[in-house]
Amino acid sequence: MTEQNPSNEEKKIKIKPRNLKTASSDEDVVEGEEAAKPASKLASRVQPTGMPFEARAQSRPRAVVGESESFEKQRGDEPENESTSPNPPSADDAPEPSVKSVIPTAKPVFRLGSWIRRSLRRHVKVQRALAVFAGVLVLVAWMFYSLGGAIRQSQMIAEIVRQGVDIPAEFQAQLDAALKSLRDGDAEKALGQLIVLERENSSVSSLTYLVALAAMQSGDSDKALTKANESIAKKERISDSLALKAVLETQKRAGGFGDPRVRAEALLRQAMLADEANSSPCIELATLLRYRGRHEEAKQFLEAARSRLNPVDSHAVVDTSLALLNLQFLPDGELPADINPDKDVASLFSAAYVAMRKGDFTRAADLLRTGRERFPSDLYYYLVNDPAMRKFVSRPEVAEFY
Repeated sequence: MTEQNPSNEEKKIKIKPRNLKTASSDEDVVEGEEAAKPASKLASRVQPTGMPFEARAQSRPRAVVGESESFEKQRGDEPENESTSPNPPSADDAPEPSVKSVIPTAKPVFRLGSWIRRSLRRHVKVQRALAVFAGVLVLVAWMFYSLGGAIRQSQMIAEIVRQGVDIPAEFQAQLDAALKSLRDGDAEKALGQLIVLERENSSVSSLTYLVALAAMQSGDSDKALTKANESIAKKERISDSLALKAVLETQKRAGGFGDPRVRAEALLRQAMLADEANSSPCIELATLLRYRGRHEEAKQFLEAARSRLNPVDSHAVVDTSLALLNLQFLPDGELPADINPDKDVASLFSAAYVAMRKGDFTRAADLLRTGRERFPSDLYYYLVNDPAMRKFVSRPEVAEFY
């Protein structure tokens, strides 16, 4: 083994190992020829342990926004705005979503305006549903009302056709004669004539009621009640038939079951409901109430009768009844002394009443005789039997008028 040249051994580099400094120190200790080499080559060969690892921004998850921003500030070699880069990253190198984007969002905050709008929309829907339901109800009610009107109209037409039957001329003459007898006070003769006419012409309306009226005036209460019920069953003159039954009740003697006046009042109220255009039940009810001492109610019904009267029919009855009712409750010292009996029917009976109240029955008899000669008999006898006038029926001076 040859000996090595000592000169060559001396030329060998002797490197003493030393610990590398941190990345903050830029000097490396070398000896011999290595000290002449540039620092950049040594740096490329040996990586300082203190240098942080610099990952690609495209693949690095941005865990915390603050740390990402500080890291971007440390990187001075990358542009701040990637849009100005000459080579924009491809789709494969697109940045991954940050942790911030996957953080669950907070629960929505309650907003009063949104709640009010939703409530209003629900309210509008409910209102629309109710409107539709109400419209359906109105339509159904209108259909039933129209059906009822059509039925009533058909019944009315049938009634008109039934009443419009052809009758012979002698029937009308016989009916007029029977009614004239009834007005003249010959109720028995009129009753016989009307019974025959009803039997031969049963399709003529109101004949049954006229038979009941004649029977009542002739004193045959049982027949009058029977015919009044038949007239109601035929739906003919229902209101007048009920009023007639009320008069029959007042003719009954007290002592039976119940008070006849109470039953009469109930019948008259039914008669008013059966025909609101009929003034007769109002007048009869007012008379009944006056007998019972209910004068204010009687006055109201007389006023109601006046508004239901025809232009001529029964005006004298209502006017006279009201005049006597007003005089009836005046003290003797306040009774008028200058009533003109020739003015009208009400004035004549008012003057006769005032004369009887003052005890001048001779003058009262003279006035009543004048009225009997001047007025129709049915009107006269109806008025002379007014409750105010009948208080003096026991006086012999006026007994001939009752």
